[in-house]
Amino acid sequence: MDITDFLEARITEDEAEASVAKAEFAHGGYGCYGPARVLAECAAKRAIIAGIIPERDPQAGNPDYDPLWVIRELAAVYKDHPDYRKEWAIGG
Repeated sequence: MDITDFLEARITEDEAEASVAKAEFAHGGYGCYGPARVLAECAAKRAIIAGIIPERDPQAGNPDYDPLWVIRELAAVYKDHPDYRKEWAIGG
């Protein structure tokens, strides 16, 4: 499992939990921690993952630039998950 597979699996888990909660959520709004917000966040994460195309990276020639920094930041949210690898951390 690579970092993208890991992140996709966590997003899928979040979506499943939020979908169940949305059905039970009395207000159905975009509360700070409401299921609608979680589902919107999941969609945004998927869009970010899909949009990262290293071939279009304007800093591709910079050896210090990590084109996967966004993926690393998104995955860091799940750093306490048992499948998270420490080498995925920023600067890891």
